[in-house]
Amino acid sequence: MDLDKKWIKQEELKYSFEVAGKVIGNLTISYPNFERKAFFEIEDKKYTLEYNGFWSSSITVKDENEAVVLRSYTEKWYANSSILEYKGQKIRLKIRNNPLAEYVIFDENQNELLAYGLKAENHQCKVAIHSNGSIDYLFDFLLWYSFLPIAQENMGDSFVFQTLLMT
Repeated sequence: MDLDKKWIKQEELKYSFEVAGKVIGNLTISYPNFERKAFFEIEDKKYTLEYNGFWSSSITVKDENEAVVLRSYTEKWYANSSILEYKGQKIRLKIRNNPLAEYVIFDENQNELLAYGLKAENHQCKVAIHSNGSIDYLFDFLLWYSFLPIAQENMGDSFVFQTLLMT
């Protein structure tokens, strides 16, 4: 079941997330002192995303009380997939080309839960979001933050993101 999800650019490095026309939250990206951080406001909750680890290849998402709610790490330094630890579960984030760039989150049984990818339509590159509807919105924020540089590279940065749902 795909939901009508879309990201709208509010200003430089700030985006709002809508589902079926309702604003769910905001994402703000910050690059202080060469750090990569993002701040999520999802409904009434606030989160901070930070990179950590030796090569800054791991991600930690903390709530407003500094409690870790999500941790991401690669199994191998050269891998195209990561493990996401969330609420006692280990799920997988995989980067693939299908045929265009796509970030996909799988559950423990390898079922696709959420995917952010590129789609060519009417000679334009667009963002496509696929969701089965049973995943926390926190993952939409994580995927959008991770996928955004690919979208910007392929679509430019002077646009309002319109999400096309593929069936």
